[in-house]
Parts: sequence; structure tokens; C-alpha cells
Amino acid sequence: MAVHICVHVVHDYPLSNLNRDDLGSPKTVVFGGALRGRTSSQNTKRVARLKVEERIGEQALRTRRLPSQISEVLRGRNWDEAEAARAGQAVVVASGIQGLGIGDGGMTSVMLYVPQQAVEQLADLVAGEREAVLKVASHAEAVAKAEADKSRKTAKPKLSKEEKAVVQRLQERVRGILASRNASIAAFGRMLANSSESTVDGAVSVAHTLTTHALVEQPDFFTAVDDLPGEDAGSAHMGTAGHTSGTYYRYGSVNVTELVGNMGGDREAAEEFLKAFLRELAVLVPTAKSRSTAPFTPPALVYFTVRTDQPVNLSGAFETPVASTRENGWTAPSIAALDAHAGAVADFFDQGALVAAGHAGTADLSAVKHLGTRIPNLSELVQQVTRTALELEHKR
Repeated sequence: MAVHICVHVVHDYPLSNLNRDDLGSPKTVVFGGALRGRTSSQNTKRVARLKVEERIGEQALRTRRLPSQISEVLRGRNWDEAEAARAGQAVVVASGIQGLGIGDGGMTSVMLYVPQQAVEQLADLVAGEREAVLKVASHAEAVAKAEADKSRKTAKPKLSKEEKAVVQRLQERVRGILASRNASIAAFGRMLANSSESTVDGAVSVAHTLTTHALVEQPDFFTAVDDLPGEDAGSAHMGTAGHTSGTYYRYGSVNVTELVGNMGGDREAAEEFLKAFLRELAVLVPTAKSRSTAPFTPPALVYFTVRTDQPVNLSGAFETPVASTRENGWTAPSIAALDAHAGAVADFFDQGALVAAGHAGTADLSAVKHLGTRIPNLSELVQQVTRTALELEHKR
């Protein structure tokens, strides 16, 4: 039995471009036969992750620039710039992970995801075993070159028994650091090909956020006027930017059992993460073009559930697009649709699986029937849901 927390949010945003496609237009999707506004799950997870890391004071780095970060630390320890650059690249290559090498610009060939402290730890390793790291890296590069030689004319280098022991010891140390994790990695997961010890199945799942209703992109013609015009006074630049506005349904879930396991059984750390994550996912505002649209609205409805069967996405409430009214816009009918669908879903599944439910929000929620206990304050709602889920997980 796994314990799941599900997060359902109805959130209206004014004219904005919350998440752009490759042409700069707002992302969209067809759902229920109607065009909807969309923000990607990747966008939501990144914004939430950075906010959570800021809140709990624990950062993870998703980057190809790990070698240069290590080099920067070494330069701060009075290393020669060239030696620091070589050592920063060498310690990553010394992991011996197939496919992990140094590409253009001195960056790693693949994206790595490590706790921030991994940079200092790898720099310490280099500083303590400089010659051994460089030798192991040279060996790994020679092996990679031989394996890439399709003509098979390049023989793989052979090592003595003592050299093999050094390679194995350093590889284990580097891989151990690359496999280390913190709350973000435990929650969002990590995959590094050919390194099973580094791979973590994330405890958090986040859906693409969709409008509850059909919409069309709204073009905004704009000009930029030169403050120091010449004889050709007028616009120095003009263009058109796409925007949308509407009411969105956002959904995410946390496998609390898996989160605690990924964090080595540390329930205090899991609690700290859950409180931060649930709050940030509830009030999330994508950052794209926020300086020119200021879409900083609070959510109309936040609905949390604790389940012991499976996570349940309630987007089916909006498969038929919600219709706006002059009196209520899209928000009120969206909340009504979610409420009705949540009731139908509760009747469909085993009654004992839905352990707890509660809601809060800024809209008129007096007519809500199926969304659990009304807890007006978001922090109190987060506190109660987190405590219930962790107590249940502890008893299982």
C-alpha cells in the first residue's frame, strides 16, 4: 500500500503567455475536440522545484557545466587555470560511466543532476588525488577512443593489477558522488544511462496544465518608441506577440511512500519537502513574460486528497469544455464541474481508499459538496494533509 497526495488546482490567469512554443506563441493542445491553453509539465516542475529549493535552502544542479564549476572551485584554491580546467573535466571522465564524456566547450556530453555540494566534493577528490584522477581519466578516454574505432585498429589499453585497483577505487568514489541525492532529486527523479546507481524513480508526477475551456490566441500589437528620436520620429521597433487568458486546471501527485524511501527513511526531511512543494504547486505562476504581463493571481481553488490506492487526475471534469457566463466567467463553472466529477470518482473507487480531502481558495466555495473539509488558510491545509499522509505512511 502506497500513500499518495494529489493536488488539484483551478487557477485563472489574465492576459499572459505562460509557456511559449518554439515560435514564441502560447502552448496549446486539443482536448475534448477543443483547442485549450497549455503549460507543460516540465515548465511546472522546474518553476516549482526552484521555489521549493529556495524555501528549504537545498539546491540541486541540472547541468552540463559541472566540469567548469569544479574548475572554478579549484581556481579559488589557487590552482593554475589550465590545470583546473583539465582536472575539472578529468574527474567527471574518471567515473568510467559509458557515454559520459566531455563535449564541445568543455561541457559534459549528457546532462547531469547532482546536489550542489557535489561540486565541492568532486573538487576535494581532485585536490586529494590529482595525479591518480588524471591517469584514470586518460585511461577512460583511451578506452572510449578504442571502442569508438569502428575499424578495430585501436587496441584497448591494458592495466596492471595495481592500476586496476586504483581505477576501480576512484571510479567508485566519483560514481558515489554523482549518485548522491537530496530532496529535489528524491522527489523529481534522475536518469543517467549506464549508471543504475545514479538512477532514481521520482516520487512526484505532474500533468500538463490545461484550460478548462476552449480558447483562441489573442494577438497583441506593440511598438517601442525611441526616447531620442531623430527626423524619422516614431517607432524604433514594432511587432505582434501572442497571448491567452483563461482558467486552468493544474494537477500533480506525490507518492509519499516512495519519497520517504528515496530520502533514506528521513521523515523530517520528507515533511519539509512536502510542505514546501504542496504550497508552491498550489500557488504556482509560470515565469514566462511575467515582467510584461504580471499574471500574479492567487488560485481560485486548491483541493488536496490523500489516497492509498492510486493517484487520480480529475481532468476528465473538463473533457467537455466549460462554458462561460456573463455573471460567472469560467471560474465558477470550472469549480462546479470539478466538484461534480470528484463526487463521481469518489463513488467509483473503493470508499476506504480516499483517506482525507480538503480544500481552500479565493473563489466562492459555498456550493462545493465533494471536495472534503473547507480549510480557508492554505498553510493550515498543507499542514494537515502532510501530517495525515506521513502518519499513514508510518503505520503501513
